[in-house]
Amino acid sequence: MGYYSNLDIDFREADKNPFIADVLGITYEELLFLDYKFYIDTSKNGLIQTYRIEFDKDSPKEILSKIDRLEYGFIVYIQPYELEFGDYYQREYESISKNDRHLEKFNSEIDNLKELSKLTIESVNLTNVLHRQICIGIIGTMETFLSEVFINLTMNDSANFQRFVENHPEFRKRKFELRDIFNEQDKIKQTAKEVMLDTIYHNLPSVKIMFISTFKINFPDIGEVYEYVMMRHDLVHRNGKTKDGKSVITDEKAIQKMIQCVSEFVLKISKELNIFD
Repeated sequence: MGYYSNLDIDFREADKNPFIADVLGITYEELLFLDYKFYIDTSKNGLIQTYRIEFDKDSPKEILSKIDRLEYGFIVYIQPYELEFGDYYQREYESISKNDRHLEKFNSEIDNLKELSKLTIESVNLTNVLHRQICIGIIGTMETFLSEVFINLTMNDSANFQRFVENHPEFRKRKFELRDIFNEQDKIKQTAKEVMLDTIYHNLPSVKIMFISTFKINFPDIGEVYEYVMMRHDLVHRNGKTKDGKSVITDEKAIQKMIQCVSEFVLKISKELNIFD
């Protein structure tokens, strides 16, 4: 299966934005374990009245219980003003910049997912739900590693930062007169933060280009791990079915193979970047 033939993935998953997790009072990692649909309720005049999140009733109860504003056990209403991003980028950047033990955090999260996969549940249906969420969580953990590593190494090194700005397509779109150069210079770091935070880090073809152009490293082959990204897409967006209608296998053996593949991928990147916690 080729990379680009599968770009029907919705790489603009706005409803999985970390800001939503912040509004709900849970972590982004917990948000990735939840299946839900995001609705916009409008008036007859087309004005936005509320945003509505409806969680799948099979979502993990231990996470749903952390959402104080849950109504009817599975619905959250959000007022429009709550989704005004405001200082979101700065708060998100500050949270990411506090972590300097990226590999340790990744390995800890993977170990937790391994332990979850060993749980014995009498209900076959609930076991399948658990395994499905573990697989989604593995890719989410990889995304967190990629995003935090990229943002921290870029913002904390002037050479990396310069290469990022010189090579990212977003900055090629921006044109200004020479007299505006000092004003633009003041804005460039904020713009860079926003671009990096808006990046979908499971879009591995694009992320690979970013890592190579910014850090000048030999990025590992994404072929096998990208298959698991596609698998996650089927679990999240097709209710665990492939395009052909076949059920995605998420048993303990499949989880072990997925963890091994993703862990090896992350380790190769860590070695290239000399990240050793």
